[in-house]
Amino acid sequence: MNMTWPRRREWIALGVGVVGLAGCLLLGLDAPRQALLSFLFAFVYFTGLAVGSLALAMVHPLTGGAWGYFIRPQVLAAARTLPLMALLVVPILLGMHVLYPWANADLLAHDALLRQQAWYLNPAFFVFRSIACFVLWLGFLVLFVRGIRDNLPLPRIAAPGLIVFALTTLLAGTDWIAALLPHWHSTTFGMLVATGWMLAAAALAVLAALGAESAGNPEAPRLLQDLGNLLLMFVLGWSYLAFMQYLTIWIADLPAENVWYIPRTLTSWRWLAWFLIAFHFLVPFVTLLFLRAKRSRAWLGAIAGMLLAANLADAWWLVAPNFHPAGVAVHWTDLCAPVGIGGLWLCVYLGQLRAERRATDTGLRPAEAYHG
Repeated sequence: MNMTWPRRREWIALGVGVVGLAGCLLLGLDAPRQALLSFLFAFVYFTGLAVGSLALAMVHPLTGGAWGYFIRPQVLAAARTLPLMALLVVPILLGMHVLYPWANADLLAHDALLRQQAWYLNPAFFVFRSIACFVLWLGFLVLFVRGIRDNLPLPRIAAPGLIVFALTTLLAGTDWIAALLPHWHSTTFGMLVATGWMLAAAALAVLAALGAESAGNPEAPRLLQDLGNLLLMFVLGWSYLAFMQYLTIWIADLPAENVWYIPRTLTSWRWLAWFLIAFHFLVPFVTLLFLRAKRSRAWLGAIAGMLLAANLADAWWLVAPNFHPAGVAVHWTDLCAPVGIGGLWLCVYLGQLRAERRATDTGLRPAEAYHG
């Protein structure tokens, strides 16, 4: 069978994904907790790309601008990977007793605080909330795609959709990540996760759009500047929330709150924290302050790629120190899991991106959207 290059890339991604997940499964036979840990941080990252892309798509009808038309195929293609992530949540639900202390009957029997939280942190309610999040995300994805197809008023879908995104991301971030350390609480954590997901989604959309061979008019300086400002906004939002969470906990100096940052700042994990400060905030922030950088395809693409890589490191930083509080511990499953999930995710994304580029017709080239 004669396959075109895009189709061949999808098969390659699928093969890599299957091999990666098979490697993670085989390595997990001897260390199931470590394998599930690796699977969890990779799952959080790629779910963030899908959900963040859906939210980014719904932001555009409320704000307007040429940037939304330019990256619409990319964000919709990424959002359409949500059914895959809904399937991949199953191993986490099945392995919750290995990952989460509140799901372990032995630990629950000897921890009074966990028993007080059992009304919320219990297996049945955990499964229900995870399923409900995906049902709501998929529901708004279907509504939004139909709205585009039938030329419906998109703001009427996007406005409640973003409210649902904020609430469900709060639940997902708390359940999948913060609940790994059930004695710790933060009112900022859900917003931090949501902003990080939208930042990663924007970086992916910009990188994919700039790399497209037929991307309308990507040389339009004002269009590139808008994309740079979009990235800058999310970088500032994520950095502000991360700093305020750290500052608030540092000022309060309470043991129940410090438990999150002690392994992340007093052990070798601090080097990963410095990496995030440098490449998830400082370098992108300083670079995107310059107009010439924001209007350069090369600089914008480099910053978007940097933010994608740094966001993956951030997902690891959020999850792994809860299991390795003594310091950084890298296992083969930490490579196999993101490669496996990433391969499957990329396979679906590339196929959906080809379909979106064929089917999406905004009737307006990006450079013309600045004019009446």
